[in-house]
Amino acid sequence: MELCDTDQQLLEWAMREVFGQSQQYEERARNAIAKSEEQHQHAPGLTPPSNANANANPLPQPASIHSELQHPTYPYLIAHLMRSFRDKYRDPHLALSIFDYARHLSIPSYVFGCTTPAYNELIETRWSCFRDLRGVHDALEEMRVNGVEPDGRTKKLVEKLRREVGARTIWEEESVFGSGEVVGMLSKIEQLAIKEPRRKQGKRPGKKLPALDAWKGDALKEDVEDGYEFGRWGSRQSHAQPTRRKQGSERTAATGLDDLLDSKILGEDQLEFN
Repeated sequence: MELCDTDQQLLEWAMREVFGQSQQYEERARNAIAKSEEQHQHAPGLTPPSNANANANPLPQPASIHSELQHPTYPYLIAHLMRSFRDKYRDPHLALSIFDYARHLSIPSYVFGCTTPAYNELIETRWSCFRDLRGVHDALEEMRVNGVEPDGRTKKLVEKLRREVGARTIWEEESVFGSGEVVGMLSKIEQLAIKEPRRKQGKRPGKKLPALDAWKGDALKEDVEDGYEFGRWGSRQSHAQPTRRKQGSERTAATGLDDLLDSKILGEDQLEFN
């Protein structure tokens, strides 16, 4: 990849070495599955097992078939290609096309290739190059639907996005939906970036510890019982003033009593001294 001088050379190399190899791995896996099924069907001297025997002793499946559906470096190559086209060659459209091509190439390419590193590059490209807040929301929602868990870099990207939106950076949806829609979408993005807790089948003894980012879920929930509303600050202040005055009077009374005792003590000392 580093020997390619232009984006055209890198694209040709990717189509030949990355996506071409992905299709070869898929074809080998399909041939291995078909060959395995054919051997089990036409094996001499074998009778089809009954339902009870089939459930008790299932047919052995080759363990290497599932591991050879795609190469282990395939998702990292996709992410590196997207980053190279975006940062090195300044072509974010081609970076988005790489992800879209890997998604529609085949089902194994979509499952094994479009993982967390590739989605992180997709989120960064859509936000840093296009200010596409809805595109970031759709990418995070697609991750949640496909069971792709966000990692630390995903959370950093969302935090960076939140700071830039809070600094009133111009984004695409501002002129279309207005600030209210943007704030609501930003809240949904923060909720999607929180990793879902995994369901455990058995209960383990001991105290259950909350997740490190569990406080974000509680903070994003609206509390209707707190009494705070926009445009109605006077009601809260009016209720708070009597309490403050009462506390101030108690402090004044306590301070005056201490001063009175100090003056009496000083007076007794002076009389005894004289």
